[in-house]
Amino acid sequence: MSKLSLFFSKLIPQQLERNLRDFRDLYLRNYAFEKLPAEIYDPTLKHHSISFCTTCMNRFFHLRKTVIKNMEDNINYPGVEFVVINYNSQDGLHEWAKKNLKKYTDAGVLSYYHTKEPQFFHVCKAKNLAHRAAKGDIVVNVDGDNFTGKDFAYYINWLYNKHDFNSIFHFRKKPYWGTEGRIALAKTKFMELGGYEESFLPTGHEDHDLLNRAKAYGMRYENIQIENFLRYLSNTTKEKSMNFEDENAYYYNYETGNRKISNDNIAAGKLIANVNTSWGSLPMFKNFTEEVVRF
Repeated sequence: MSKLSLFFSKLIPQQLERNLRDFRDLYLRNYAFEKLPAEIYDPTLKHHSISFCTTCMNRFFHLRKTVIKNMEDNINYPGVEFVVINYNSQDGLHEWAKKNLKKYTDAGVLSYYHTKEPQFFHVCKAKNLAHRAAKGDIVVNVDGDNFTGKDFAYYINWLYNKHDFNSIFHFRKKPYWGTEGRIALAKTKFMELGGYEESFLPTGHEDHDLLNRAKAYGMRYENIQIENFLRYLSNTTKEKSMNFEDENAYYYNYETGNRKISNDNIAAGKLIANVNTSWGSLPMFKNFTEEVVRF
C-alpha cells in the first residue's frame, strides 16, 4: 500500500473507502471493449459444458455485485453452470443467497454449496471444492470480485473448438491485476494436475503455480487480453489478508512463501499436487437443502 493510500485509509471509514473504490472500478476505469468474433455464436460449433467456479468467505460485499451479473451475462449459453462455494461465510451471504439466488438453482444455472466446517479461509482448498463439484467439461476460475463479461462462455467454447483440451487459457492483462486467477482448462486436466496445491500457505501464488505446473506438464498456454473479460472490483492489501488464522497475516508474506514452495516443487519435477491426499473434499449442503454432498 502506498503512503498516500495508507493516509486515506486512516482518514476515510473503510466502508466509504470501499464504496468509492467500487465506484471507480465500475464507472471510471477505462476498458477498451471490442466486438467479439461472430464465429463464437456459430450454431454448428460443439457446445462444451462450461462451469464457472467462485468461492467466498466473508467477501459478500464483492459477491453481491458480481454473481448475478455474471449469470445474466452468460445465461443464454447452453450447458453453462455457475458453482458458488460459501466457505462458511459469516457476513450474511447465505441469507442473501437464499433470497436472491434460488431462482438460478431452480433453473439449473447455479450450483450453490455451503460448507459449515472451515473456521478460516484457505484459497486452494476452497477453489478445489468448487472445481471438483463442477459438472462442466471446462472449468473456469472466476474470483468473487470478478465480472466475466458478456458472453464469456461463448468465447471460451470457441477457443476450445479451435484448440484441444491440452490448452490452458489465462485471462489477464497489465495493469488489470485483478483477474490473475481467471484460468480456463479442461476438468480432466485439472484433475490430472491434482488441482490447486493444498499444502500451500493460506493464500498467494496458487494461480501461477497451477499455470506453471500445467506448462511444465506439457499443456499449451495462451494469455488472452480482451478487456471485455477483465473487469473486477479491486482489493486492498488488508482485504487480501483477512479471514486467516493468523490475525496479523500479511498477504505478500504468504505469496512469497508459496512462490518458493512452487518453484522448488517444479524444479524437482513435482507437477502433480496433493498426491495421496483426499483433496477438494468437505461435506457441503447443496442448493439451500439439507442434502449433504462430498466430492
